[in-house]
Amino acid sequence: THLGHSFPTRRSSDLLGAPVLDDVALAYWAMDDGGLVPSGFYLHTKGFTFNEAYTLAGLLHYKFGLVCTIQNHDSQPVIYITAGSFPLFVSLVKPHFHRQMLYKLDRYQESRPL
Repeated sequence: THLGHSFPTRRSSDLLGAPVLDDVALAYWAMDDGGLVPSGFYLHTKGFTFNEAYTLAGLLHYKFGLVCTIQNHDSQPVIYITAGSFPLFVSLVKPHFHRQMLYKLDRYQESRPL
């Protein structure tokens, strides 16, 4: 599959040589392992070391211009896309999001009636 070629099943160092880390792959990552927070967006990287997460954050900055930090959640790394980069992030991934996953990009979803 397209996504399978974008994210090898091994370590993040493999991602640097991945044939495709584009906006489509980023959208799939966000739909699968992403989460909206009031001040930005998390990409969960708890299966990686802190050094690997820093490498991934650097790759996101280099390829997309996203400003990211690494946060420590229970001694595991999580990539945080800052509020300032959130509009750019949304512009990159939203065209590729499945409509039922758009809630992950909507800051006001929780306040809407069911």
